[in-house]
Amino acid sequence: MTRRNKAAKAKAEKPASDSNDKEPAKEEVPAPTESKELEEPAGSQVAETIEEPLQEEPENEKTEVVEETKVQADEISAPEDLDTAALISDPLSSEERDALTRLRQHEPEVAALRTAVQQLKEKTVQSAVDLRSMCEDAGRIEGLLQVDAGILSSDAVSTHAEWPAEELRQARALLAAVDAWEEAMQKGRLQITAQGGAEELGAALEALLDSFVAVKDAEQAAHACDCACVERADLGVDAKTMTEKPLVEALLDKAIELRSSEEAAERFRSLLLQDSKHRALCELRVEVPVELLQSGGSASQTAMATAQSKGLDPDEVALPSKDLLKGVEEPQKMDAAQLWHAVHTGDLEIVKAFVRRGACTGKSRDASGHSILWHAITFNHHSLARFMVETFPPGTDDGIEVDEVHQRRGDTLLHLLCLSRSFDAEAAALFKKLATKAPPAVFQKVNHAGLTFAHIAASNLNFWVLTFIFKNFQAQAKALVCADSHPMKHLLQAMPQPVPPPAYQPPVGFPDHFRVASMLQQDSSGVVPYADVAFDVGPELKGVAAGRFLAHRVVVVAQSPKLYEMLETIPLTELPKEKIRAAVVRVDERISQEVWRSILQFIYQGTILQEQCTYLHDVARCFELLFAVLLFRLPEPLLHLAQHSLYVLLPVSNPTWALQVFQLCAQKEHFDNQELRPIRDAAAWLLLHSASKLFQTMDTKDVCETLEKVVKSVERSVFDRPRSMSVQGTSVSKQDLIANSVQGIPQDMLAASMRGIPQDLLSQTLSNTMMGFPAQEDLLSRSMMGNVYGSCSGLQSQLTGFGQA
Repeated sequence: MTRRNKAAKAKAEKPASDSNDKEPAKEEVPAPTESKELEEPAGSQVAETIEEPLQEEPENEKTEVVEETKVQADEISAPEDLDTAALISDPLSSEERDALTRLRQHEPEVAALRTAVQQLKEKTVQSAVDLRSMCEDAGRIEGLLQVDAGILSSDAVSTHAEWPAEELRQARALLAAVDAWEEAMQKGRLQITAQGGAEELGAALEALLDSFVAVKDAEQAAHACDCACVERADLGVDAKTMTEKPLVEALLDKAIELRSSEEAAERFRSLLLQDSKHRALCELRVEVPVELLQSGGSASQTAMATAQSKGLDPDEVALPSKDLLKGVEEPQKMDAAQLWHAVHTGDLEIVKAFVRRGACTGKSRDASGHSILWHAITFNHHSLARFMVETFPPGTDDGIEVDEVHQRRGDTLLHLLCLSRSFDAEAAALFKKLATKAPPAVFQKVNHAGLTFAHIAASNLNFWVLTFIFKNFQAQAKALVCADSHPMKHLLQAMPQPVPPPAYQPPVGFPDHFRVASMLQQDSSGVVPYADVAFDVGPELKGVAAGRFLAHRVVVVAQSPKLYEMLETIPLTELPKEKIRAAVVRVDERISQEVWRSILQFIYQGTILQEQCTYLHDVARCFELLFAVLLFRLPEPLLHLAQHSLYVLLPVSNPTWALQVFQLCAQKEHFDNQELRPIRDAAAWLLLHSASKLFQTMDTKDVCETLEKVVKSVERSVFDRPRSMSVQGTSVSKQDLIANSVQGIPQDMLAASMRGIPQDLLSQTLSNTMMGFPAQEDLLSRSMMGNVYGSCSGLQSQLTGFGQA
């Protein structure tokens, strides 16, 4: 009997109503081998099945058994009670589904917001204006949706609708800090002219300091978070510092006036001694008045106390005295608070109205002793300041006082202008007017922090002020530069570290078959064949140069456009001692024989090794090399050799060498040469470092002209960073090198260089060349042997790299 027949028989013998036999019936039903849920038959059945051979069954019987097996499997796996089956719950609440529906209805607006957020993430700097624009767009969409903000910020809605909930939360936190700061600034400005007491002033000052710290902390937190929308946020902390600083200082000045009572004095003292307030004052660089840190109220020395002691109305102190208004019709009673509020807010029209009625002049002071001009400059109202200067010229009865000084800080008007957060053309014109009328003592005035206005200008990289002073006030400028306070060091601190020049790597040189140096070999009679140029080098002694070097016109002009121009006009001269006719070139006396010899060696061999130059540890000889390279426009490798050597030597040499190098590189024809930038910047750096002592004995005009160029060089180095310089990065093909070597030389150079030379010169050269001449010999030395009348020895010293002095 087959296994399939046994299964059918067992099913027929099973009682239909006997539910207790259900499990045994399952054991007797043989399961298909594919089913993993049904058990295999007992051991006896298996043995019986194995004993009987399987027989082929019809196809319809196979189908019937398979269907029966499926039914049994369904009966076994189906639950007895469908009501107990677990139901899948909806992950979204009804409010969230409603929010998603509304978001889909406004999909175009939401998509535009997503695009704006993505663009903001890609920006290099994320300003408060950008963040506010994004939040305003989101606010308009939220108004259309009319959905609770908490629902929109839920994870489910943010995930399904791609709503930028986290980006908006971060951006709104930053904007809340900015808005709080702006509100505090507004209240602080109102307190300047308000009639409130110490409590109101203290609250305004506290809000200003707290909001400033909150803005700075919010920006730092944004930079540290993982939200790409605000990680590069710029809330303009530097600009806010410049805006808030004068307002805080004005409030502190007013606090001195209000500390008459013990309670008020203690309130201000405890406020300013708080850690958070102390931090804000330090970051604002505000000097806290000593009076406010003293316990107890003492008699004030301010203008307010003086006025009160005389029984005067404090507001009247802000108006001109009767002595200043002699000859002017007595104006009607005007509100001083209105005047000073207009000054602080920059309301020019109201100030003009006061001036028209004679209610204020250039000498008007507020209760703290400050003039209208002072406050106009402090709060960056340059139009108002210019109006006061033009309406009340200095030196007149009602004129402004150019030498006005802050009683507590010691600042002058020039200090204030250099501290302006936006030194524009209007501020420059105002500085020019005030500096022109200022007495010399104002230029040298040092505030209580030990700084002149030049210190502040240098620290703020105000190159216009420095250049203006060096051009127009040279005596005062030299006194400032040579002062013990050394203001130019502040400019040095702002200057980037000089970039080293490219390291000198000797060129490959001419190939062996191009033996130009063999042309310098003397023949049997001691004559250098075909030499037609004689270079007289070194100082003259009784009208004769220290040394003479012979060369060939066609060789030297190929490497120097300057020599080509010179040899065009120099006639050939008979030289009996050398037995040749040659053009005699007088080399500048500042170039020694040793340096000129190395230059000719490079010209004839196409290279020069550092070990062949015995003077590379002598700063004077290296300067000569740089001077010669620039004078004769020699090939670039020689420039690299000179710059690299000087860059190492200058920091450990006398500063006068840095001065000479800078003056050479800053000449009009060389100043725009970018190849000279490394050594020019290094020399400028060293000049600024030692300016206070180096320029003391120099002529005033020379000092200012040099410093004017130094300032211009520093300005370029700050705002136009040099490219990375390397020999490998500037490599060009041999064809380009050849083209560069003859740049600026006319096409008929060869013909011109042979002027006065016999027509068969080329054939003589080819026939007389000694092809077997050893390449290792120093041909240049041999050719110059007997032609040098003197020698120069250079100073040898072991020196280290730049900046190690």
